[in-house]
Formats: sequence, structure tokens, C-alpha cells
Amino acid sequence: MSLPQIINAGVYTHAEKYSQKVCHFWIALNISGCVRMDTYYPDGTLCRSFDSRQKESCQTLSLAAPGFRSVFEYNSGRENWVIMFSFPSVTFSEKDNTFYWNYKDHKLPLPDTIRLKGQEVAQLRHICSTLCQLYHSSLPGNCLEAELLALQLLHFFLRTPVPADDRVELFRKRLSEDVLWEKSISRHCMEMGVNRDLLRKEFFLRYKISPGEYRIELRMRKILHLIAYSDLTLKEIAFDSGMKNLSHLSAFVRLRCGKTPTQLVAEYRKSH
Repeated sequence: MSLPQIINAGVYTHAEKYSQKVCHFWIALNISGCVRMDTYYPDGTLCRSFDSRQKESCQTLSLAAPGFRSVFEYNSGRENWVIMFSFPSVTFSEKDNTFYWNYKDHKLPLPDTIRLKGQEVAQLRHICSTLCQLYHSSLPGNCLEAELLALQLLHFFLRTPVPADDRVELFRKRLSEDVLWEKSISRHCMEMGVNRDLLRKEFFLRYKISPGEYRIELRMRKILHLIAYSDLTLKEIAFDSGMKNLSHLSAFVRLRCGKTPTQLVAEYRKSH
């Protein structure tokens, strides 16, 4: 399992006015004391800006990559945690100024900044504090725990909120709920009143998987779940998965995992 390798970790609490160029990937948790901060991408364009006179909250979780530059000022009430790390799965593309989490064959975009609310601040402060204590203990077991916590911090960047009326997410829910494949993708798009090609493009840009492949993945995982965790017959599993018949199920499963449904039953249910 690949984990973030922590290079350094700690919390800044002193007042400071400074300009800094980033040398490592880092996660920064800003909680208090920021008077102003301007952060620039490696190409010099503005990434994010904060000015306390605008009465915004400075409580954020953010990412930075080598080449980023920050011009900032903190007062004596400063509390900002910085975890410097190396993790090949997370990269920054200067082509589009975007962070990506490279997962299998997918490049999942990450926001560079998350504005925090309520209990998130206390939760993340606890994670950062515990991570630093574990890392600085220098004990191998503790350092492993610290790396797992760094992975947990990175996980926050995957949890970007989606508005309840977002049409791409509504489309995804329609597909996931149509477990018997009663409607085609075109039919779902028509009922939503959205152009099919446009919605397919937006879906792929959001989730890095096409709507068709998404439906196939949902169906395959359901079939595997029913084979492993139920006592249904293969004919019943085919029906519950929206298959026309047992031959359809067999061809689908063989194509996706190289085994027949009967072989999978023997593999998953042999201890029953």
C-alpha cells in the first residue's frame, strides 16, 4: 500500500510577515491569526487570496506544490499547521493548475482549498496534532500511524460537496437507482430535459468515468455482491441485475472478470 511519506510536520504560532516559495507538496490547516495571504501558482497567476479586512473566515485546508509562492502576514494569534509530504499518487499539473489524485486509470481532480465549517476545524486540528506527535516520536509504528493520518487529511480533498440540485449528480443518482436497467441513458437524459451528449461530457468531467462504464461497474459489483453474500440462484441474480437470461449474465461476467458465474459461486460460496 502506498502512503504519503512525511517530510516534516508542525504548527506555526509566531507572528510573521514573509514571502515564501514552496519546495515540497504540503497540506496546510489555517485556523487563526491570518491577516492576509496571497498564494500564487508556479506560473505566477493567483491561486487564492485572503484579507482579514473582508471579514472572511481564514479557516481552510489547502494544498500547495513545489513552485507555489505565498506572500502572507500573521499576527500573534497564529495557528496554522503544515504537513510536508511526498506522495506519487497526488500530482500537480501546471498545464491546467490542478491537483490530481491518480487512481488506477483515472485522474481525479482535487480542490486546492476547502473552506471549513463547524466541527471540521476541531476534527482536523486533532488529526494534525496527533499526526505531529506520532511523527516526531520517530518510532516506526507511530510513523506508520502518522502516514495513515496524512492519507486521511488528503481524503478530505475528495469529499467536495455537491449542491442538491446539481444536474450531473441527479443524473448519477438516476443511473444508480435504475438497478434493472429499465431505461437507456438517452431516456434518462430526455426525462431530465438535458442534451445527452452534453450530460455525458459533464458526467465524465466530474467523475472521470463515462455514464455507460459507470452503469456497467454498478451492475458488476451488484452481481459479485449477490454471488458472495446471498444464497440466490444464478437465474435469480440475473433477474435482480436486469439481465435478459442466464446466458446474458454469463457473457457479461466472463467479459468483465474472465470467469463464469458458476466459477465465482464455487470461489465465494465454497465455505458455505
